[in-house]
Amino acid sequence: MLDTQRETIRTVNRTIREFADDPRIPSEESWEFFCECGCFTLVEVTLERYDSEAGVWAPGHEASVTASD
Repeated sequence: MLDTQRETIRTVNRTIREFADDPRIPSEESWEFFCECGCFTLVEVTLERYDSEAGVWAPGHEASVTASD
């Protein structure tokens, strides 16, 4: 179930990113994305950071995700 939850969060985050893809919005503008560990915490990041990283996690959450979760 957690894998499905994580995939849903990734899909929502991609949708947020697509919505933010407006040339009138500066790349340094912050947006709120959901933590991809599955906890639904909102994480504020710039579009530039979102595009450069392999996911969005709340502080300390990335390291706590394991393959068995």
